[in-house]
Amino acid sequence: MAGLERLHPHLQHAIIHDLDWRSLRPVQELTIDAILDGCNAVVLAPTAGGKTEASIFPVLSRILTENLKPVCALYVCPIRALLNNQEERLSSYARMVGLDVFKWHGDVSDSKKKKFRETPAHILMTTPESLEVMMISERTDAKALFSGLSAVIIDEVHAFAADDRGAHLASLLERLVAMTGRDIQRIGLSATVGNPYVIGEWLQGSSKRPFRLVDPPKAKAQRDLRLDLCVDISEAAKAIGQVARGKKSLVFVESRSRAEKVAHALAGTGVEVFIHHSSVSRADRTLAEEQFAKGQNTAIVCTSTMELGIDVGDLDQVIQVDAPASVASFLQRLGRTGRRANTRANCTFFCLSSESLLQSVALLRLAEAGWVEDVTPAAHAMHVLAHQVMALILQEGGISRHTLMPWVEAAYPFSSVRPERVQELVDTMLEREILYEADGLLSLGQRGEKLYGRKNFFELYAVFTAPPVMRVQHGKEDVGYIQALFVSMHDASAGPLCFRLSGRAWEVGQIDYGKGVLHVRPADYGRVPSWLGLPGVLSNALCQGMLDVLLHEKQEGAWLSKAAAAELAVVRDSYDGLLEEGTAPLEDHPDGVQWHTFAGGAVNRLLAAGLEQKSGKKWVAGNLSLRCKDIAFSAADDAIRSLADLNWERVAAGAAREMARGMLSKFQPCLPEEAEDRLLSERLLDQAGTLRFLANVRVNGSRVAARPTGMRLADVEVTGPLPLELTLRGLPGVAAAPKNDVQWVDTLAALRAVSEELRAAEVVGLDVETALDFGTLYLLQIATRTRTFLIDPLAVGDLQPIVDVLSGPTPLKVIHNARFERRVLAALGIALDGVFDTLAASRRARGTDALGGHSLAMVCERELGIVLDKSSQTSNWSRRPLEADQLSYAALDAEILLALYDRFKDAGVAPGAGGGN
Repeated sequence: MAGLERLHPHLQHAIIHDLDWRSLRPVQELTIDAILDGCNAVVLAPTAGGKTEASIFPVLSRILTENLKPVCALYVCPIRALLNNQEERLSSYARMVGLDVFKWHGDVSDSKKKKFRETPAHILMTTPESLEVMMISERTDAKALFSGLSAVIIDEVHAFAADDRGAHLASLLERLVAMTGRDIQRIGLSATVGNPYVIGEWLQGSSKRPFRLVDPPKAKAQRDLRLDLCVDISEAAKAIGQVARGKKSLVFVESRSRAEKVAHALAGTGVEVFIHHSSVSRADRTLAEEQFAKGQNTAIVCTSTMELGIDVGDLDQVIQVDAPASVASFLQRLGRTGRRANTRANCTFFCLSSESLLQSVALLRLAEAGWVEDVTPAAHAMHVLAHQVMALILQEGGISRHTLMPWVEAAYPFSSVRPERVQELVDTMLEREILYEADGLLSLGQRGEKLYGRKNFFELYAVFTAPPVMRVQHGKEDVGYIQALFVSMHDASAGPLCFRLSGRAWEVGQIDYGKGVLHVRPADYGRVPSWLGLPGVLSNALCQGMLDVLLHEKQEGAWLSKAAAAELAVVRDSYDGLLEEGTAPLEDHPDGVQWHTFAGGAVNRLLAAGLEQKSGKKWVAGNLSLRCKDIAFSAADDAIRSLADLNWERVAAGAAREMARGMLSKFQPCLPEEAEDRLLSERLLDQAGTLRFLANVRVNGSRVAARPTGMRLADVEVTGPLPLELTLRGLPGVAAAPKNDVQWVDTLAALRAVSEELRAAEVVGLDVETALDFGTLYLLQIATRTRTFLIDPLAVGDLQPIVDVLSGPTPLKVIHNARFERRVLAALGIALDGVFDTLAASRRARGTDALGGHSLAMVCERELGIVLDKSSQTSNWSRRPLEADQLSYAALDAEILLALYDRFKDAGVAPGAGGGN
């Protein structure tokens, strides 16, 4: 049945007669089917592609058909401006069928919120922070308010999934599930994401609903792209003025400081200029949006604050100064144009350096090839868990440590947190007096009250950390905010502090430190404030794209101005004879060396830390290379070739602490030292990317570390295996060893050969080894009846040759606790199908409360009489080569699953039972 025909009759009538729509777009038809079929869904469509209607129409239909009571649906946005922008749109659709919508965020008056509490609306539009306020505030009876909640729509879901606000939101959803006792339907909307199934897994949480990806075929985008080179901002401003005159333009820049400089330079170009970034006052941002929407010769100079789907009317063009840091960001910005009939999406780049030009070309190549960055949600967000501990204490008026995790444990951000780590976190918070425990209940301790209890627990409403800022006021008018450090560092003997903000120059008169307010008056000149933040880091994929631009001339000629084409040719010539595919050359300089890795900032930072340990010299990391002064070429080469034997987790922990120089999260004081080290290293470094780089790279003709190519287990010293047949007969206490021939697989060619054997198998055992507490895949084990393959994803790099084996219904994959493997492989964009879960089979056969539980070791001992040595389970799986006991352990874990499968099959536990697909 067509999606439109499945909607409630009243809604069908309204769409046809009130909106005058006779049909729906494919994405809307497919989403209606997914939601009315009861699925959770991720909906992908370009900006202005109809995602909002795709989600809200079937939710409205559900409300009418099922007679759902307020509040029955949430609409969650990442920023207030997007809520404001969507409010009238959603309200008008709801009003068509007699339903109502309420928007709740920090700018909404208390009187309106009070009225909403008394008479709730069917649909509540909000942010995670405001949702937290409702759940922990004594003024809101959250359990009563959300008792009828049935669906949640998350707009711009990609903007949530990869950061702390997304971890917060995932936790809130699970708390709402626990509060309502209902499997709440979850719908995520996005225009740009490279791995939508990972987003689906993040969204799913505890839900048992089936998942459906809505991603209808899209015509190849028609885009007008242009790249030019400018000497400086002044020259760029003149060029921008020429192309912007008489049009409506968004001018994107990469920092607040750059926004102020560009806006100042555009003065006098004949274009009405507005400025829009996070430190501009809310009133000025709103005014910019309103005036821009009405004007015809206007430009907003903005940062990413205008990247999300805020509607500013019919936009003519997007202009980019330098290059954004990601393809996803570029596509979001590009998607603001080309919405009118007979217009095309367009973007003009004005690059201020040769590296920016190279980056822009690489971005455009990747975008034209249809590539977008993957989103990588955290699976071990201990700092957010600390936040949730305190939020639940306020929500419940105190909580037992033993009843804490059931509220949030199903949330993806905590899926790799082991129970002992939770207890360690609580113990640390108690020891540091952040928590207090009495009569079995946790409450906030003295230090917890001091850190997080100010202003009625304002610090617990949000998970993100903002640097201390001061409000800038001109009379009674709010101008915006600048960081307090910028003010405190001013030398008063040099005269009054003058700075630029909101596109104007100001002189500081009175400073009220108590209230955090700067009273200012207009000035003729002011320097641009410095806003502190982490330095820009480019991804490995983008840097590899820049390497590809240097090595291969492709279609970029059509994009480049003469000046840009000439500069790109000069850059290519400068690398001539140095670069080759698959290499990272070490180059000798008069004052030291430069290692051209093209690995990205996060990898290079960690490589620099390792090289400093090995060489004793200071290495400076950029996105494309590392440099070291006062070191001989031979010493640098030796240091690089010795990197493989480092303990990279230890190196990462030390390097991240040195780099952070302060707090990345306001909940760091809650964390045990190991958890804090992991948080810092995950934020600032890329350990898995570094290991992949070292496993594959060649430096000046040879590999960094030798690999055991084609290694078989028989080639290393492993004690002779006892035949499984003996242990199957029940010899008590016998430690098992693998009997299969074991093949080490570390090249794409070898993996392609393996894939043929796997496709021919009826059933295989499958297991993975990962980093401790989080899901980076370090080894994939697959066993047939006669051979076991140990696949090294670090060296192979791409599991594509066996994706159809993993995601197809055959061969049957026997896995113990398949939920974990699903999450690990989902992070690589691989879905598992055709699964027999021995954990679920054991629970079905022996009962959920069977003596000893249902761990793989216990199930093997109970069902097969086999004792598994699990001592290697928590060993370092990132090292290469692996040790003999690790190889034996990994091989046996996959092989033994086939014996378990046979035992359960003989016992009549059907292949799909309890764990299915």
